[in-house]
Amino acid sequence: MIVWERHEWPHWKTYDCGMAEFLRRLFTRGFDACPLSDASLWGEPSPKFVHWREEQRRWESGIDPYTGEPDPYFGMKFD
Repeated sequence: MIVWERHEWPHWKTYDCGMAEFLRRLFTRGFDACPLSDASLWGEPSPKFVHWREEQRRWESGIDPYTGEPDPYFGMKFD
């Protein structure tokens, strides 16, 4: 598995596993350090995938795509 790390050098890092194992280790903190530039999924016990189109549909409906809760700022206009 090869991963691009935008904040590291060299940018490309190789991991001796496939995608499924990489994701399992990411979600269970199975690496010595987070292998991604963004640690929002690092150790996430209940990861969720929302396709970008479904995410957009939910936002446009006033629903937070990841929690399913109403977006309290839905319909507000900001300058």
